[in-house]
Amino acid sequence: MDLRLIKIWILSFIVALGLMHHSRTRKMFHIVFILCLYSLIALLGFKEYAIRIIVLYGFIMIIWTLYERRLLFQTFINLYYIRKDNKLILKAWTPKWKEEFQNEKVRLNKIILSKWKHIFHEELSPDGLVHIGSTSIENIALAKPFHDVAIAITRKHLPQNFREDLEKAGYKYVGAAPHTLFCQDHWFFNVTPMNEIGSKGYGFDLHVLLPPAHQWLRESLNFCQYLTENPIDRDRYSRLKSEIAQTETEINVYAIKKQKLVPTLLERSRQWVKTR
Repeated sequence: MDLRLIKIWILSFIVALGLMHHSRTRKMFHIVFILCLYSLIALLGFKEYAIRIIVLYGFIMIIWTLYERRLLFQTFINLYYIRKDNKLILKAWTPKWKEEFQNEKVRLNKIILSKWKHIFHEELSPDGLVHIGSTSIENIALAKPFHDVAIAITRKHLPQNFREDLEKAGYKYVGAAPHTLFCQDHWFFNVTPMNEIGSKGYGFDLHVLLPPAHQWLRESLNFCQYLTENPIDRDRYSRLKSEIAQTETEINVYAIKKQKLVPTLLERSRQWVKTR
């Protein structure tokens, strides 16, 4: 394999891989496939065309991965228009957050529970909304005051009428949540008007989860419960939030920088669940 081919392969590989969904299996497949492709080209005696063929393959991979991520691009566009203000706000945990969640659960259940309870997952969402995210972690020193909530459903696709009922309840559809492809997690936002924040809170970030995303919800619930019951790691998480907030003012950057610690705490929560 000559130097030019190596450079072109590395470039196409990095670009395509960077755009791909973060799946280790697919990344390994990409590596193996492109090596096999070159070997096959050489074996068939078309080595002089190898550069063109592999460049074409890299180009196709880029187009395909962009196509796969089209839903996520649309999500970020919708999120920009719905959320409008991307300013980072952090506050200390307060019992009021529990009350805000319960009030919203009661309000939403009056609209959707009787009509849609038959599609709710019996273990994860037996009676509608479940509370996830930092506002559900009791006594956490800092959290965004916007509540993360979820509903796990058993359908393979989001029923259109269910989406319409959520929109009637004030939830605007954002799109596929960033941690999923192919709409396994349908994302809705209910942003409280500024003049009502004092009485209702900042709002709700709703995940409607299809079966492939149910494990994500289980792990999210376990993660929050682990931090509620383990003050050392809870405080460690809060300190990181505080450090990030000293230099960053945007929610998106804040969310990315939290990943410095979240995977470690997530793994600890998995081990903690096994020993309970």
